[in-house]
Amino acid sequence: MKDIPLKALQLAVIFVPLGLAVAFLGLQTSSQPAFCGTCHIMKPYYESWKTSTHNEVPCVECHIPPGIAAELQKKYEALAMVVKYFTGTYGTNPWAEIPDEACLRPGCHEQRLLVGREVFQNVLFDHRPHLVEMRREKKLRCTSCHSQIVQGQHITVTESTCFLCHFKDSKLNEGSARCTLCHEVPEKIIQTAGLFFDHTDVQRFGMECILCHSNVVQGNGDVPQERCFTCHNEPARLARLHDVEMLHRAHVTDHKVDCLNCHLEIQHKAPKELEVIATSCETCHVGGGHSPQRDLYVGIGGKGVPPQPAAMYLAGVRCESCHIVSHEGRQLASDVSCMSCHGAQFAKIYRDWYETLSQRLKMTRALLTRVQEVLIALEGVVPPSAQQLLLQAQENVRLVERGRALHNPGYASALLWRAYEDLQRILQEMGLAEVLPPPWVPVPYPTKCTACHLGAATRSSETAEGTFPHEPHVARRGLACTQCHHEAHYREPQHGAQKLHCTECHPSAERMAQLEPKDCLQCHQAQIPQRSKLVRFPHEQHIAMGFACSICHENVTQQSHLDFLRSGRGVPILGHEFCAQCHDVPPQGGDCLKCHADF
Repeated sequence: MKDIPLKALQLAVIFVPLGLAVAFLGLQTSSQPAFCGTCHIMKPYYESWKTSTHNEVPCVECHIPPGIAAELQKKYEALAMVVKYFTGTYGTNPWAEIPDEACLRPGCHEQRLLVGREVFQNVLFDHRPHLVEMRREKKLRCTSCHSQIVQGQHITVTESTCFLCHFKDSKLNEGSARCTLCHEVPEKIIQTAGLFFDHTDVQRFGMECILCHSNVVQGNGDVPQERCFTCHNEPARLARLHDVEMLHRAHVTDHKVDCLNCHLEIQHKAPKELEVIATSCETCHVGGGHSPQRDLYVGIGGKGVPPQPAAMYLAGVRCESCHIVSHEGRQLASDVSCMSCHGAQFAKIYRDWYETLSQRLKMTRALLTRVQEVLIALEGVVPPSAQQLLLQAQENVRLVERGRALHNPGYASALLWRAYEDLQRILQEMGLAEVLPPPWVPVPYPTKCTACHLGAATRSSETAEGTFPHEPHVARRGLACTQCHHEAHYREPQHGAQKLHCTECHPSAERMAQLEPKDCLQCHQAQIPQRSKLVRFPHEQHIAMGFACSICHENVTQQSHLDFLRSGRGVPILGHEFCAQCHDVPPQGGDCLKCHADF
């Protein structure tokens, strides 16, 4: 019996150190991330950790808060998990929480509360008020916003939590849903879908963000009661389903339960294209599932013309952004709508659009009526192809009429021009020689200038040198806008300013006397008539005979050209006495009708 304590002491001397060594080795081994990945139910978490920004931080650094007591408790929990794994009593959705103390420990993110605001995906975020202050009567934790595993990522920002907290039960751009809480007003010019916008106008004109950024929040974040039953079935707990304060304290503050386990998702993103106009306007303007106003704005519904969405539509501008003028219970759009966002200079552009589009529609409608009258007068069978073209032209004109051309000036113009082409094709298929005049003179080259200056190609403008006709320079000669005008953003003073004077392109007074026909024909070839008001005069024959323009057009100077621009009068020309030097003219002889026929 006396030998037993001695043997026990000997065994203790051998096995206690060995046990301690095994325990220490077990602690070290189980603290390695690779050990966590040996369990198949932990592999998704382990794989996401390996590709995360924390892949150099051992699991225990986050999952075990500082302190020996916490470490012993976690080791006990881990041992229990091992026992459950081998006994087959484990769950397939392991649960673990990360306390704030683990994140804010020295060497990790201990300065996070002091660094101030930082930018995350163009959003300004300040950690301090979210972690220190109560947010909507709730105490948040680090893992309230940083999910433990989201879409294969480990400890990443869960944006859905932000949207749920900021937008639930809040009106957009008010309270916690204020745009400027997260988004600073951009200082640079923003370009979207070919449009330029200066956000300083938002503050200058007191504009609402939602005028342009509409439908950016989808969902209500409600909590379906049946979601509670997926975790709880005790009558005592279910009786407190409407105790919101207790529920958030238990699920958000005390335990990290993902918000979307209970709440329906709220999304905050730029709407898809058709969602831009999914507004209350559809109550009246989408009768029977069709709206010409919507279709024209979206740039669809035309025949023979590819889709051409309006730039404002692509930029996310909704109906209510322009329809801001109340009149007899209706919300109308006017030049005030343009000025409210773009400034006073856009009142002129609005009127230009209205007048130009109205004139184009009027001329195209007149051509449509003309062709219809021709077909009726023929009293014959109209070929199916011609009938189809007529129907297509009618539908395109009707879409522009009913859809209001101002909703999409570019697409409306394309529809009217296609209608004109179809009408001309009808006459050709019917074997008629009649040529329809175009409803307007188009710009002979693609240019973004006409997006605003719709009818500039044929307009006359007042300059310091007189009236300047665009048509001979743009429509006839095909001169680019930027050859005479500065190309700059419309907010810049030099936008559209004249950078060339007439004298830089047109000859000086001294050079006028030395001009040859080829020089004059650079400008006048397309507009030389075969007769003037009184005389039939074949210019081509005289030029071919070698006569210089200055023989007949005497004293043509730079000033005379400027006078023509100002008043529309022709340049100086000699009378019939000069013609008599080569031709027999009365009373000496000759036939008057040779030159003066049909007058």
